[in-house]
Amino acid sequence: MYIKKLIYLGLFIYLPLTSCSQKNNTTSPIAENNKHSIPQEKVISNLANNSGWLINYEDVYNQSIEQNKPIMANFTGSDWCGWCKKLKKAVFDTDTFKKWAEQNVILFELDYPRRTPQESDIKQQNANLQRTFGQLVRGFPTVLIFEIDRVLKEDGSKSQDNIKIIGQRMGYMADPVSFINVAETNLKNRQK
Repeated sequence: MYIKKLIYLGLFIYLPLTSCSQKNNTTSPIAENNKHSIPQEKVISNLANNSGWLINYEDVYNQSIEQNKPIMANFTGSDWCGWCKKLKKAVFDTDTFKKWAEQNVILFELDYPRRTPQESDIKQQNANLQRTFGQLVRGFPTVLIFEIDRVLKEDGSKSQDNIKIIGQRMGYMADPVSFINVAETNLKNRQK
């Protein structure tokens, strides 16, 4: 009986530490020390695994302006967050979602992996954006739809980006139809 209580206590302590909470998103010292030895060809490119999700902020901004579409950002821990993996499989990997997204939004993946290598500039960009969206992104997965209103200086360079959130944040949903319905409701708040 005593051993069972110890096992339950251990699980009670261990499970919250392994949840998809943003607070636990740290990189181990071993991973930090080994990140420099990763060959560049294995590092993620501008497209997240050729999935249609862009990972570079400037590319996302430019496509959003060119196509007059809002941005759908997925804040994820792709290699450690169980709910993120379930959302990807249940919604993002489906043809239903892909067809809808192609017509309605620019996809932007902000990944915070623990084991998967990432280019240092993307890692820094994502850390900065996590601070920018800190009040809305408290755990993973979090999906936001937003637009960027860029203010330029007189010389044409960027002064600042004003981010306008469209609708409410979203998280895990078990099927693409439910997810798209909530996204459509959010998009109704968009002013063109």
